[in-house]
Amino acid sequence: MEKSAKFVVIINDNVFWMENKAIQFYVNLFGENLGTRYAEEKLSQSELFKIQNDFSVEILMVYNGETPQSFAKLDSSRLSNQNVGTLKPINLSEIIYFDSSDISVLLKRAEEIARQRKQDLIWIKAFAVDTDLVKTLKSHNYEEFSLEASVENQYAEQLYFRKKLA
Repeated sequence: MEKSAKFVVIINDNVFWMENKAIQFYVNLFGENLGTRYAEEKLSQSELFKIQNDFSVEILMVYNGETPQSFAKLDSSRLSNQNVGTLKPINLSEIIYFDSSDISVLLKRAEEIARQRKQDLIWIKAFAVDTDLVKTLKSHNYEEFSLEASVENQYAEQLYFRKKLA
C-alpha cells in the first residue's frame, strides 16, 4: 500500500492514539522521565483537544492504507511564525514517526499544502538528537538557520530548518 498524509479531525479515538504514540516516540528520544514529561506538555489529550478550537493549527497524519502511522502539527498562526523573516511562513512541528520514510510523506504533503495556501516558507524545529529527522530534512533541501526568538530548551538542543517555497 502507498502511504499518504491527510488532515485528521480531533476526536477521542485518534487523540488517545496520538498521545500514546507521542509518549512512545519521546521516551525513545529522551528516555523515560524527560520523554513522558515532554509528550504530556506538548501532545497530551488536553493539549490536542485545544487544537480543535484553533483554526491555525492542524494535524497532518500519515496513513498506510487505513492504518495511522505518524503525525505532525501544521501551524500557520502568526504568533509561532512571527520571527522567521518572511511574509507568510508555516511551521511543521512535533513530528512523531517510527519509520523515517513517513517523514518524507509528511514533508511532501506539508509543502503541497503550503504552496496551495501561497505560503512563502516552511520551517521546522528539530531536536539535534533526532538524527533521522535532521538527515531527512537535509536530504529534502531544508537549510539550517538560527532563530532569534529561540529559547533555551530543557530537553535537548534544538535546530531550525527552513525551505523557501516558490
